[in-house]
Amino acid sequence: MSKKPLQIFVWILLPVITFFLGLSLRPSQKAGAGVTISNTRSQESGQATRGLANRKSAQSNSSPNNQSSTNPNDHALNSPNQSGTKLSSANIKRIGQSLREELNPLKRRQIFNEFLQGMTLDNALEIREQIRGLDQNSSEFRDFHFVWGSMAGAEAVIHGTKTSERDLHVTMTGWASTSPDQAIAWFNDLDKLDNKRLSKDHLKRSIVEGLANTDPDRAIDFINTLKISGDKEAHRMVHDVARKATRGMNLEEAGKWAESLPDEGMRQSSIHSIIPRFAYSDPESASKWAAGLDSDISSTAIHKVGEAWAHRDPPASAEWLSSLPESKGASTGLETALHHWAGRDPKAASDHLVSMPDSPRKDRAIRGFVSKVAHEDPQSALIWADSIQDESTRNSALINAGQTFFRRDRTAATEWLQGSGLSESLQNKISSRKR
Repeated sequence: MSKKPLQIFVWILLPVITFFLGLSLRPSQKAGAGVTISNTRSQESGQATRGLANRKSAQSNSSPNNQSSTNPNDHALNSPNQSGTKLSSANIKRIGQSLREELNPLKRRQIFNEFLQGMTLDNALEIREQIRGLDQNSSEFRDFHFVWGSMAGAEAVIHGTKTSERDLHVTMTGWASTSPDQAIAWFNDLDKLDNKRLSKDHLKRSIVEGLANTDPDRAIDFINTLKISGDKEAHRMVHDVARKATRGMNLEEAGKWAESLPDEGMRQSSIHSIIPRFAYSDPESASKWAAGLDSDISSTAIHKVGEAWAHRDPPASAEWLSSLPESKGASTGLETALHHWAGRDPKAASDHLVSMPDSPRKDRAIRGFVSKVAHEDPQSALIWADSIQDESTRNSALINAGQTFFRRDRTAATEWLQGSGLSESLQNKISSRKR
């Protein structure tokens, strides 16, 4: 019993000792570093955008993009450098050398964050010179230009027209993410600059990507404006917006978001982006949802669910698609399903084809089957292709299988072609393609 107070004292003292021991062993940090290594690039970019970049200096008043912004996120880029760090030219060169020499990716990121923390409009070009030799696809190279675009706007974008690196797109994206009003106004007046490297067709995608980062609805409005102005390919830019806008939604919510878009082309494109995420993880639920739609996205949804399901379970996908009423989506999905099924079990896939009644959907299914079997058994594939009822689909399958046959065995393929009875035009398409 006499030892009990001593034991209690030791148990109380032990955590205190452990705490101070850990504190003394903790690695020292550079003043103002204050940067936690993020688990993802998007978090790293977000940290840089929110507080690491030193923002507009007094000289920025004459900058072409110095306008008041209505974006509520802009204050993060325009606030003073809270760390008080200002990098000298000597420090910039030292950090740049360390960045180039460091092989450990986590330490490289720590070193790079020193650049972001001390970055200002005045020293951005000096810092860029130090990261210029980095891999253009690296997070450091891209994140620097994203932050610079956020800070300097038009100045940074125009600088991208003078470089040999691929930095123009991400710089414009950074600007549009943080100052959308300024970026869009500048984009609309782009023709006045008469700069051949500043193409609206190229930069419009940067605007959309930047808007999608912070305001997907505004990105949709921008795409719709492009469509109204005559851009026939505008709806294709909705893919990235759809993924970001529906990231936290369930399938039903994501589907309703897609159905609410103002243009059929955008609705179809968004379904192409949204559905695979759900269909891969829960194809049964996704198939019930898609089959129950009665809007203009129904066919596209059925196709994308069937396609995603086919990667995971071709027989199940084929069975489901075969049970649906005839539609373009069911036919296209079934073509994909039979292609994958033929790669796993050609005998079972062929048995399924035999069981199907003649229809345009069966023709597409056979074409999918043929496109896979032709690589292993081109002669059997050609027999199947010739059984297709629709002339256009049959010719397409024959050309595909015949060209594969020529790549495998030109002598045997030539002999087959001469006795095939195919038209001269079709024979020329099969035999004359460059291989």
